[in-house]
Amino acid sequence: MSYDYNVVVVDPKSQTPIGACDHSISFERYVVNSDDFRTLNYLGNPAINMRAPINGAETVQMWVGGEEVQQSDPTYGWSVVVDPDRVQFPNSTDIFYKIMFNKDVRLVVPLIEVSYTTRQQYCMKCSGLGMINDFKISSGNFWHITQTDKLAQKALKWILTSQCSFYPSFTCILKSYIGKKLGIQLTETDIQTSVLNALSLMQQVQQAQGTVQSLDPSEILKDIVSVTAAIDPNDPTIVRINATVSSYSGTTAPLGFTVRVNQ
Repeated sequence: MSYDYNVVVVDPKSQTPIGACDHSISFERYVVNSDDFRTLNYLGNPAINMRAPINGAETVQMWVGGEEVQQSDPTYGWSVVVDPDRVQFPNSTDIFYKIMFNKDVRLVVPLIEVSYTTRQQYCMKCSGLGMINDFKISSGNFWHITQTDKLAQKALKWILTSQCSFYPSFTCILKSYIGKKLGIQLTETDIQTSVLNALSLMQQVQQAQGTVQSLDPSEILKDIVSVTAAIDPNDPTIVRINATVSSYSGTTAPLGFTVRVNQ
């Protein structure tokens, strides 16, 4: 897939950070301690109170059963206090707090959600990196696909995913053919036609898209040069589809994939 958005950390012109994280944690889930019915325990690990330090008590918000409750609420009023049971690291400025209801709260599995601001090393939003990108690399590298390669990839995605979140009314029926009996319920012509129709729809959408935004000529489908569907001579359950499309830059892009059916 291609990535067209900006993923650099620093603006090359102004040299200012891009996407600096505010370290705000939203709707973290908690449960009421079953011993004192007042202290909140982190749902992911009920042995601890808060998952992370709170950086500013004024940033804390709480929801009970989907309704936000204020600290002064007569039933679910709460306060933020220092957690004496949490071991602090030597020379650390991180102070752990806990949230306590002012009165006993005896509910059966209540949905309690807390939003607050924490410190960078505990932030799950940016994973402690301090910056937020549209994706995080766990291993390896991403390739930025452009021009003719992007045209081929977009065409394959249009055909094989059988849906498009931006254009839900345009679909390819190719997936519905998987598992059908070739020669009885399905023919190579059916497969060839479905691919041809999908590419034609993609061509129409790109033409409409070009009226509202600038597109690279190498990434626009100009002509459907050829589409073929043939049964594999060594395996009659496999249909091999090959196609060639051209772009407005004068280049061509080959497409190829296989569909397994029943014989």
